[in-house]
Amino acid sequence: MIDPILNKFDVLVVDDDEAVRDSLSSFLGSVGIQVRTASTPEEALGIARNEGVQVVISDVRMPGMDGITLLGKLHEICQDTEVLIVTGHSNEQLAIDALRAGAFDYFRKPLNAREIVESLRKTRQFQLLRAENRNLKALIERTQEAVGAPVFGSAPASQELLARLQRAAAATETTVLLCGETGTGKEVAARFLHQHSRPSDAPFVAVNCGAFPEQLLEAELFGHEKGAFTGADKQKPGIFEMAQGGTVFLDEVSEMSLGAQSRFLRVLEERKFRRVGGTREVELTGVRVIAATNRDLKMLVEEKKFREDLYWRLSVARIELPPLRERRQDVTPLARRFLDELSTRFRRKMSLGKPAERALAVYNFPGNIRELRNLLEHAAVFAANTVISPRDLGIPNAPGDVPDLPDAPLAPLPVAAPPVATAPANKTAAPAIGDNLDLDQMEHNLVKEALRRHPGNHTRASKALGITPQALYRKLEKFGMKKLSGE
Repeated sequence: MIDPILNKFDVLVVDDDEAVRDSLSSFLGSVGIQVRTASTPEEALGIARNEGVQVVISDVRMPGMDGITLLGKLHEICQDTEVLIVTGHSNEQLAIDALRAGAFDYFRKPLNAREIVESLRKTRQFQLLRAENRNLKALIERTQEAVGAPVFGSAPASQELLARLQRAAAATETTVLLCGETGTGKEVAARFLHQHSRPSDAPFVAVNCGAFPEQLLEAELFGHEKGAFTGADKQKPGIFEMAQGGTVFLDEVSEMSLGAQSRFLRVLEERKFRRVGGTREVELTGVRVIAATNRDLKMLVEEKKFREDLYWRLSVARIELPPLRERRQDVTPLARRFLDELSTRFRRKMSLGKPAERALAVYNFPGNIRELRNLLEHAAVFAANTVISPRDLGIPNAPGDVPDLPDAPLAPLPVAAPPVATAPANKTAAPAIGDNLDLDQMEHNLVKEALRRHPGNHTRASKALGITPQALYRKLEKFGMKKLSGE
């Protein structure tokens, strides 16, 4: 019977006894676990390096390497891999040593199937809880760091924006209209205003007005009574009601229908509203309203698509967020900050190369800060090296750059040129090149030479190149070299 908690859980069984491997993997597979097996510790380490593994069940006594030593080496590859130790010897000290070394659990042969499944269930729950805690911690840190940091740099335009926001925050009851292109940080600015004008525990409730049709938007803003429309099977408060004492942030306010605009104007002027389908007035107490748009509201007023009285009511404190191209000296500091966050998230220390900094400095960023962050995340995911290059960023028409050579480079290789002198074997040398600089051909030849030196061993070939096995696989696909890899 498939166990929902263990379904598709990844377990590697390591034992030099084929009968134990087969019987245990067969049983674990029957409850939905994805099982792989290894007959030696060396084979298990290879699987962990190249493919990764969540949990390892390992015999403690095997030829060449014992289970506790294997446990330590697995944790060097990935600290999150949990190891369950199995032994045929009743030795209390061995159990203590295994647990001290970091084993999650310990079993004696003959194995009890129920005990193993229960232990794996606890292991799975522990890993899920650990992942949830990490995600929550990262979310809290990003939320705390995000307020202000991605918007306010040292550029004059950024400093002027910060000053205007600080003055608007001091006027705690004033409605604020944030204007600016997509990706300039309007929600971050709204959160700054909230945190500087409301108690720390006050609610901040945001809604994108363009994400709902007219009737549903009104229900989202003002709530609805039971039976107000099809599907309204119970009373529900709207965001104005949920934000009592805090802040309502209405993003893309220009997308409101004229009917919704009329009701919204009444809320701003009278500080009260009725739920959809309701008759009772609900008082609005201590709620600050912040609206945002990336469109020209004055033009929409002229086109009769936005109420003029609402426009003037929202524009009491109008703040324009400048596009990133008007504060270029903020680009590199912001890029480095985002890359530091991504390094922590991906557990891979990355830095911005000088050619990439130059490419970012001249790019116009139609998507502004959001696009900058997305470009860096793209680079963090796909870059073969830890130093980000213009090619990794994927900026249209960005200049390329010569890739960094590995720490321990391969011997020189001619590229479309007559034979040239090579450096002595004990000296570091760069690949030779001809009159034409063909970077793809250079990279192709380096990969080909690494595979020639280490046939069938992707781990050693990738180490020779100074890249990860995953990056090597991508290069094999790029150059159509699957057959050369022995696959």
